[in-house]
Amino acid sequence: MKKIVIIGGGITGLMTAFYLEEYARDGVDYTVIESTPRPGGKIVSTHESGFLVEGGPDSFLTQKKAMLDLCHTLGLDDQLIGSNNVEHATYVWSQGRLHPMPEGMMLMAPTMILPFLRSGLISWRGKLRMGMELFIPRRLKDEDESLASFVRRRLGAELLDKIAAPVMAGIHAADPEKLSLQSTFPIFSEMEKKHGSLVCGMIKKRWAQATRGPQHKLGPMFMTLRGGLQQLSDAVVSKLDPKALRLNCRVLSVDTHIDQYRLALSDGSRILADDIIFATPADVTAELIQQIDSELASKLRAVRYVSTATVSLGFKSSEIAFPLDGFGFVVPHSENRKITACSWSSSKFNHRTPEGCALVRVFVGGARAEFLAEQDEGRLVHLARQELRAIMGITATPVLTKVNRWYKAIPQYDVGHQARISEIDKIAAQHPGLYLAGSPYHGAGIPDCIQSADRIARLITQKMKPQREESRMVTIS
Repeated sequence: MKKIVIIGGGITGLMTAFYLEEYARDGVDYTVIESTPRPGGKIVSTHESGFLVEGGPDSFLTQKKAMLDLCHTLGLDDQLIGSNNVEHATYVWSQGRLHPMPEGMMLMAPTMILPFLRSGLISWRGKLRMGMELFIPRRLKDEDESLASFVRRRLGAELLDKIAAPVMAGIHAADPEKLSLQSTFPIFSEMEKKHGSLVCGMIKKRWAQATRGPQHKLGPMFMTLRGGLQQLSDAVVSKLDPKALRLNCRVLSVDTHIDQYRLALSDGSRILADDIIFATPADVTAELIQQIDSELASKLRAVRYVSTATVSLGFKSSEIAFPLDGFGFVVPHSENRKITACSWSSSKFNHRTPEGCALVRVFVGGARAEFLAEQDEGRLVHLARQELRAIMGITATPVLTKVNRWYKAIPQYDVGHQARISEIDKIAAQHPGLYLAGSPYHGAGIPDCIQSADRIARLITQKMKPQREESRMVTIS
């Protein structure tokens, strides 16, 4: 039986092991090596004093079905909860106050005209510029462009600054001037090509959904698990062979040995592997792969990472005068504040706090202000409280504080990302049994990581089938 080693025990590594067991029905010999004391990577849910704090992602987009399908497979259907219905989903901090996001905005483009026209967030000059989008010729070139370039070209600089950049670039903690549209939001460039207008495309899409009838009514855009997203990684771990998971163990080097891969581990042991999956950040993979292929290592180092931090603060509801009637707010870079966004966790989802309390998550750092996220925890808490005092008028002392810092942990999908990853894939394919998986490559969200793991597990198990059939024939003869 061939030996498979998975480096990295985040959600991608865990799911690769899970799918290997599912697809290799005759059994599979695998080991997952994780350098930290706990599996799950950035998926971490903390229960403290009745609060449920998400240190990394707090939900997932339901449009990508991989996560929902996995929850069904794991028996977590009864734990799925959707986001709450609130008066205003999102606010935008602009010119000294919070403005409701115009109704019908779909990420960065309006699907309804009148609410956008009534909004005080965008000036009349900005609204007129957006209206001109109907007459701007479609771009016929297929070359990648930045999010900022696309939005500025089609909808204008003001909409980019106040809506598109803080909402969409915030998802990737990215600089919109560098963020690849092709690799992150290709639907918008496709709409431009198909309809000639982003606004027309979005309105047609909304009408198409509205005319499909109540049986096709869309559910919530965001969902999570009642006990936190760590329920997912914990459920996956419970399905794996406990002897195959090696925690608190680091891979020091990887080289080739005849037709296998040889790994040296921090505990002094060595492993020989027929197949090796790197479910690690691209820079970590580059260091480990240097001895095998220096060109591949160099290409991997071109994938940038940035630092972020989340500061979760719990308050007594009676001490917050501000109405938490939405999911939270985003902050445009031009406002020169020290936070990028704030999520009102206890309004967004149920089961987040003890009775009589509220929970907010403040986001710091990202591509334009990494240094702020890299401060110590005390400074981050002080910064978050100062910003909440200025924006929401919260002066109360929090009853809970929790800081999660993610140093150089968020991959950046810069313009040209697809071409770079295509080159990386071609070089990696020259090494039989070597696979690259996870967020640096073809999608950074949890559903994307699940799909990446699924694809690689299928490739490996399909490759094993002919060998097993040949082995059976030899046994029979």
